[in-house]
Amino acid sequence: MMRADCVATAASKDLLVPYQSNLEELGVTTAEWDPMLGPAPGSSVGGADLVVCNHAWGLLRVDLHLLVTNLASGARQGGFVLLHTLLKGETLGETVSFLSGVSDNNSQQGLFTQDEWERVFSEASLNLVAIRKSFYGSVLFLCRSRTPAKQPVVLVVDSADYKWVETLKATLAGPSDSPVWLTASQAHCGVVGMVNCLRQEPGGLRIRCAFVSNLNGPAEAEAFQFDELSMQSLLKGDLVMNVFRDGCWGVFRHQLITLDRNEELTEHAYVNVLTRGDLLSLSWIASPLRHFVPCNPNAQLCRVYYSSLNFRDIMLATGKLPPDAIPGDLALQQCMLGMEFSGFDADSRRVMGLLPAKGLATTVDADKRFLWGVPSSWTLEQAPSVPVVYATAYYSLVVRGRLRSGESVLIHSGSGGVKQAAIAIARSKNCTVFTTVGSAEKRAYLQERFPQLSATSFANSRDVSFEQHVLLHTPHSLMINSLGVNVVLNSLAEEKLQASIRCLARHGRFLEIGKYELSNNSPLGMALFLKNVAFHGILLDAPLEEGNREWEEVSQLLQEGIAGGVVQPLKTTVFERNQVEEAFRYMAQGKHIGKVLLKVCHEETDTSAHTASPLTIPALRRTYCLPSHSYIITGGLGGFGLELAQWLTEKGACKLVLTSRSGISNGFQAKRVSEWQSQNVEVLVSTSDVSTLEGVEKLIAEACRLGPVGGVFHLAMVTYSSVLIENSTDVRYHFFSFFKTYSSTSTQLLSIQ
Repeated sequence: MMRADCVATAASKDLLVPYQSNLEELGVTTAEWDPMLGPAPGSSVGGADLVVCNHAWGLLRVDLHLLVTNLASGARQGGFVLLHTLLKGETLGETVSFLSGVSDNNSQQGLFTQDEWERVFSEASLNLVAIRKSFYGSVLFLCRSRTPAKQPVVLVVDSADYKWVETLKATLAGPSDSPVWLTASQAHCGVVGMVNCLRQEPGGLRIRCAFVSNLNGPAEAEAFQFDELSMQSLLKGDLVMNVFRDGCWGVFRHQLITLDRNEELTEHAYVNVLTRGDLLSLSWIASPLRHFVPCNPNAQLCRVYYSSLNFRDIMLATGKLPPDAIPGDLALQQCMLGMEFSGFDADSRRVMGLLPAKGLATTVDADKRFLWGVPSSWTLEQAPSVPVVYATAYYSLVVRGRLRSGESVLIHSGSGGVKQAAIAIARSKNCTVFTTVGSAEKRAYLQERFPQLSATSFANSRDVSFEQHVLLHTPHSLMINSLGVNVVLNSLAEEKLQASIRCLARHGRFLEIGKYELSNNSPLGMALFLKNVAFHGILLDAPLEEGNREWEEVSQLLQEGIAGGVVQPLKTTVFERNQVEEAFRYMAQGKHIGKVLLKVCHEETDTSAHTASPLTIPALRRTYCLPSHSYIITGGLGGFGLELAQWLTEKGACKLVLTSRSGISNGFQAKRVSEWQSQNVEVLVSTSDVSTLEGVEKLIAEACRLGPVGGVFHLAMVTYSSVLIENSTDVRYHFFSFFKTYSSTSTQLLSIQ
C-alpha cells in the first residue's frame, strides 16, 4: 500500500482545531498557509508532490496570478497542483456570482473562463495535464510544475521481431537521463504490463508509454508524430502511461469493484456471513442450485420450509470457531452454515434431514441417506428440532459412549437441544440423570418435560458447585467405592471442564461435544486416564463423511426412537426469513430453550398447496458455473491455477480441464485432483501444447467431450526469473511473448468458433 505524508493548511491553525482529532487519526499534520496571501512556507509545506486547493465555495477575492503562483510554490519541480474552482459563464458559477451581488468590474478578481485559467497556468510555469468538469460547471484542473526540457528517446515496440529489445537495453544502460518513450498500437503487444515491470528495474523510472487502444477503427491507422501539437502537450505532461482511445487521451487504472448490494429475485438462495465475525453481514445469497444436476444417485433437491440454527453456526459466523476445526473438506467451502431442515422432497413427501452445510436455504440438495419422513402428528415447524439434536445424542451416548441400562450420566446445560435429547435417551434406558441449568426458568421447564427428574437431579451450570453435588449423590450402585458418574456429556469450558472430568467414575466415558476447547487445543492432563476412562471428541460432522459406517447405526437408532416415542420435538423459537441477524444474536445469548428456527416458507394447511408457484426472495447475485459445462484452465496445475479450479468447483463446476506441459508432477497437485474427483468432479489433465494451433484444437476437442465449453481461463506462462532489461535478448523475449500471446489468441478464437 502506498504511504503518503499529508499536511492540512489554513490561514490560521485555529481553524483546524475542530478537526484535530480526525486529522491525527489519519496521520495528517497541520501548518499555517494561505495561498491567497503568500507563497508556501518552505519549512513545513514546500516541495510537495501534490498541492490540492478547493476554491469552489465562492468568488475569487484576490489576484488570479497571485493565487496560482503561490500554489505552484508549494509543489516540487515536476510536482502537481490540483485546483477545484468555478467557471465564468457556467450555471453554478453565475448563480454564486448573482447571489453574492459582486460586480465584475475588477478583471483580476471574481470568476474566470477556462481559457483565462489556462493562460495563467502557463504564465506560472504549470503545464495543464487534465480537466474534469461537473454538470453544473465546477471544474478540476490538474497541472504539473515544469521541468527542464530534455530530448526524448522514442522507441516503437510493435515489431514482432523484437529487435527493439537490444536498443532498449543499450539506451537504459547509457549515461543519459532523457525520458524513454515506448510507443505501440498493436492490441496484443502487452506494452502496458511490460512498462509496469520495466519501471521496477534499474533505470526504469525513465520509461514512459504512449499506446493506441482504439475500440472503434483499426489502431494501426494511428501514427505517433512527436512534433505534432497534441504530442508536444503529451511530452510536457510527462506522465508514465498515456493511452489514446477513439479520439482522446487517458490512462488505464485498476479500480475496486463497488460493494453495492446487487440483488435478484430467485427461488434458490442460502444464508451466509459475508465477513466472518460480523453478524451484520449475514445475507441471503443466490445459490448454484438453480443449475442443479444430480451427480449422485442419492442426491435430490428439497424445498425448505424451516431451517434450524445450531451453536456450530453461531461460532462459525462470529469467528469463534475456525473453519478448519470442522472435519472433512468443509473448510474449503465458502458457506458452512446450516445443518438441518424440514420441507418437501422431490416426491412431495414431508421430510426432515441433515446436511454438511448450506442448510439455511430455500432449497437444498440432500442425501437420501440423511432424510427421514416427518410423522403425521408433527408439523414442519417441529420437525427440524429433531435431526441434529437426536442424531448427536444417539451418536454420543450410544454409539461412542456405549451407554448401558442402569448407568448414571451427567448432562451439562440440560435445557439445550442436544441435552434434552440426551436426557430423553438416558431415561429410556432407565439411567440416573444429573443435569445442570443456568436459571430457575430452565429448571422448571425440564422438570415439567421430564417429571422423572427429582430435585437431586439438578445442579448449577454457572459455577463448579455441580462437582460436589454429583460426588455427594454417588457412589454409583454399579461401581462400588467409585465416586462419580459413568458418562459425562460435556459442553462447558475452562475450569468447569476440569470439574466435569473429576465427576467421572472409574471406567467412565467422557463425551466432549463442545468445539471451543477442542479447537483451542486446551490441555487435559494425562492423570485422568489412570482411572481407566475414555475421552471422546464428538463431532456430528464426522458420521456425515463419505464411507463412515457409524452413520448407519445412528440413522437406525433415530428411526427406532421416532417409532418408539423416545424422540419428540423440542420447544422452538421461530424467526422470519428476514430476521436472520436477530435469530443469530438471540441464540448467541444462550438464553433460549430448545431450538431456534428460521421460517423460510409458510406451512400450508392444505397438503396439496405446496405444489403451487415456488417461493422467490431477493438475494445477492453471484457468479456460478453450469455443472453440465466444461471449464478450461491453461496452466491449471500451477499455484494460481489450482486455486482457480477450487473456486470454480465452489461455484458449481463439475467438469475441469487443466493443462500442463508436464502433467501432474508433485504430490500436492495429485492431492487436489484426487479431492475434486472424490466430490464427483470430473478432472481431465491435458498435456496439449497451447502455443500451437494444433494443440489448442486438440484441447478444445478434449473439453467438448466432457461437455460444452463454459469458460476458458488462460494462465499458461513460461517462468524465467531474471532482470528483464539486463538479461533479455530478442530471441528469449520472442519466445516468452509468443507463448503467451499466441496461445491466448488461438484459444480465444477457437473457443468462440
